[in-house]
Amino acid sequence: MEVSVITDDIFAQMVAEEVKNKLVPSRRQELLKEENWDRWRRALYALCENLNEQIADLEVDAKSDAIRYKALGQDGVTLAKTAQRAYEQKLQKINRFKFHVESRLNQVESMIADGVAPEDEETIAKYRTAISKHKELLEEYDMESTSIDRALWGVLDGKWEFDSIDVSTL
Repeated sequence: MEVSVITDDIFAQMVAEEVKNKLVPSRRQELLKEENWDRWRRALYALCENLNEQIADLEVDAKSDAIRYKALGQDGVTLAKTAQRAYEQKLQKINRFKFHVESRLNQVESMIADGVAPEDEETIAKYRTAISKHKELLEEYDMESTSIDRALWGVLDGKWEFDSIDVSTL
């Protein structure tokens, strides 16, 4: 059985694509493997640092261009305004992406601390919704609940009552 090793560059690219929600599900499953969680976190930290550097570089470039264009007199005013808008748009785009990277970093750090992958949390939320809908439908259609139904609803309150169901009463 051949084991493929994901290089750091490819892994970093996967992480960036995952933040953009453009990573194919099979590759996302690689990130979700517990042995990759710390690597995922480190890649997100590196991505944040890279984005901070890009922001700092753009701010320096914007100041330099403003000074250079100001020296051109009236013609430079138009150039300076155009350049300023372009820099603001780039900074806005980078800051928006940085926000998503930081959000994902928080999720990954929580995942590591809790030992629960985000997929598990999403699944749990879906099950909670399904159980609640089950109860709602039984009540809406005035159907009698069984001990199995009530045990299922108990799960929402953190109770495990399945072991106490009396099969003879079903």
